[in-house]
Amino acid sequence: MTRILTTLLLLLASAAPTSASAAAVDEFRTGNWAAVVRDGRAENTVDSLILAGRANLSIAGYQTSDKARAMAIIAGAEADFDKALARSPGNVDAQLQKAVAIAYRAQLTKGIGLAKDVRRRFEAIRTAHPGNALVWGALGGWHGGAVATVGSFLAGTALGAKKSEMERCYAQALRLAPGVPSTRTFFAITLLDLDEDNAQRAAAILKGMENLPAEDGFEALMKQQGLELAAAIARNPATAQATARRLKAFSRLG
Repeated sequence: MTRILTTLLLLLASAAPTSASAAAVDEFRTGNWAAVVRDGRAENTVDSLILAGRANLSIAGYQTSDKARAMAIIAGAEADFDKALARSPGNVDAQLQKAVAIAYRAQLTKGIGLAKDVRRRFEAIRTAHPGNALVWGALGGWHGGAVATVGSFLAGTALGAKKSEMERCYAQALRLAPGVPSTRTFFAITLLDLDEDNAQRAAAILKGMENLPAEDGFEALMKQQGLELAAAIARNPATAQATARRLKAFSRLG
């Protein structure tokens, strides 16, 4: 189950909390992840701890080539989110990011039980906060990743994952947050991960990406990836799937 939930890094696209330390916020804006971890933990507030955890997930997903190190970094992120939740149990950002961290563990350990737990967490958040675009996108990634990994039948029987739910969830995420680069990039990557023949649909979703604002370092990374994928589709739609899979989190682990 090597590709389940990869696209869940869409959740890292949420705006940086304004009450975190100025240094951590500025560093998150520029994508200086190591500094965000250091200063976010030093500030030691709920919001700064969430920033630190999100930065750690970015490091694990996009800057790490060793699986054991990635797992250790994810564990550190979970600890940050747990500290935030201990102080503010109802904090939606912390709940979402905690679920993301568990999703990454599920992916790297091929844990079906963990994957089911992630789905339950996201669905609970969606029920309580149906206007939250991030959780809709996360669920789209969850369903799409499961189907891409094991096929529609096994994904449905083992996990309850459905391609139709992927489509519905991503569509709602786009309705709620049409101008967020990561929403479009992750949807396009998921479509191509499912089927190389989805290249033109992916291109349509990525259209106009160059005009979308990138509000922080993660959104800048996702915008860059979206532009790279759009260019790959334009060059040769038949080979764009390989580019999409290379751009996914943890692709460096092989």
